[in-house]
Amino acid sequence: MIPAALLLLFLLTGCGKQWEYKPVTNPFELEGRRVGVGIACDTDYVLTGRTDLTLVRYNEVSNILLALQYDKIDLMALDELLWKFTATSHGGLKAVTPAFASSGYIAYFHESLRPMRDEFNEFLARYQKTDEYADFLMRLEAFDGKSYVGKDIPLTGTGKTLRVAIDAEGFPRSFAEADEDIPTGYDLEALKLFANENGYKLEFTISSYDDMIYGLQGGLYDVAVGALSDRIDATALSSYLLATDPLYESPLYFIEKTQQDIEIIDPSTPEQKSPADDTQH
Repeated sequence: MIPAALLLLFLLTGCGKQWEYKPVTNPFELEGRRVGVGIACDTDYVLTGRTDLTLVRYNEVSNILLALQYDKIDLMALDELLWKFTATSHGGLKAVTPAFASSGYIAYFHESLRPMRDEFNEFLARYQKTDEYADFLMRLEAFDGKSYVGKDIPLTGTGKTLRVAIDAEGFPRSFAEADEDIPTGYDLEALKLFANENGYKLEFTISSYDDMIYGLQGGLYDVAVGALSDRIDATALSSYLLATDPLYESPLYFIEKTQQDIEIIDPSTPEQKSPADDTQH
């Protein structure tokens, strides 16, 4: 008979099995590994159909982290900005390079505003050839997971008002500072510049993903922007919402655990709500 104390130790140590770090050497051939993704998020859409892995879907990034901690999955998949944010509060994790895909982040216009959507796309094509946009990409690349290094873009339009819904939990893509009247974020910069160039006023509503989409469909808003991926919904929503061309591309990475236990770090973060409990749309 096994002594009770020895049996307890045996159970607490995972039946004597030692955890072993098995790094991914090829992100395009995962040999059946289990990958945690946010349900109906860009990583879910991109990885669906791959036969070299098993997808496990979760409704919150925090749940994916728990599953990775307790070895219910082998990897998780995140876009670059969300990975950088996550890395500020969790240690013992590593992004597998190269990225396995990328996701373009977009805005939606109401179906009645097709000429304006086309006008925005024309503006975007010109903007993306400028030094100003090159600076934008540099700031995007330099995001450290904590602070949005933005550009101050005062709104100067005095003409037609565009009702804009933003995702309040989309930091750093879209968010509202506690002491600021005008929302900010990487996804809003091009829209602000477009509005100024064409004399449009912007009226912002701090919203959620569901409210943005249904409100835009119902005519409550003219534009929705903030953490909206072209990998998601574009086909399903194209019958009544008009997607823009991508504002920028964001790499998608597999994230692996490099040690048995994920470390919890206490970072000095801004006061924006963490997106760790919300998946990217």
